[in-house]
Amino acid sequence: MRILFIGDIFAKSGRKAVSEKLSLIKKKYDIDFVIANAENTSHGRSITIDHYNQLIGYGINVMTMGNHTFDHQLAYITLKNAKWILRPYNIKNSTKEAKYGKGTILLKLKNKSLRITNLVSQQCFNKFQTVNPFVALEKILSCAKKSDLHIVDFHAETTSEKKAFLLHFAGKVSAILGTHTHVQTADEQIYNNTFFITDVGMTGPKDGIIGAKVEPIIKMFCGKSKYFKMEPARGRYQFNAVVMQWNDQTLHPEKIIRINF
Repeated sequence: MRILFIGDIFAKSGRKAVSEKLSLIKKKYDIDFVIANAENTSHGRSITIDHYNQLIGYGINVMTMGNHTFDHQLAYITLKNAKWILRPYNIKNSTKEAKYGKGTILLKLKNKSLRITNLVSQQCFNKFQTVNPFVALEKILSCAKKSDLHIVDFHAETTSEKKAFLLHFAGKVSAILGTHTHVQTADEQIYNNTFFITDVGMTGPKDGIIGAKVEPIIKMFCGKSKYFKMEPARGRYQFNAVVMQWNDQTLHPEKIIRINF
């Protein structure tokens, strides 16, 4: 069994990368299922229902989100109407955002049960209230219906928190895949039967600054402005992802392949 996980899809360049490369990658690696982080899909912030449908049409099966989930009002419509999208599970239950979408999903794949969970760090710049992601995943593991495979998208800022997440949950879930930083790391591994990479990276503008236009950000770093308005960069794109392979009979993890076009 082979599952592809695509790093944060960023704006028009990211959607173009998926449209042009996904079918080729699925064929090359004989992919059974595709998951993608889509929190930056629409102009770098959140995702519209039109872009959701577009990505489904390109061959993505399930999408996860992150700290930009609710950056514009159209996100509520998307989460209300889109079946195959997850927002962070650890949104505080008493908030408005918690009433929209779901944070974990259980489905069937090749006669096996597959759970996918989306969690966000409390250290990200979240515009919604969250609870501790470690505690949230412990709750799922103790209360939710068991699954043959369990893939977790941990949308987090720091490498140390992601490593701590691995060391705490290794052997308890099938994969912990870091997202959010838009910089692919070279530490893909199988640790105690759990696939891990600190950050899958970004699928979007190659020549921007983590996807955004360069000039306003450099101006800020040079001290010429206090803030910058984020606008997606244009030009060349990159495609970041990982392929995970399990034995079809035993579900033992066999290999993880990092993709960087």
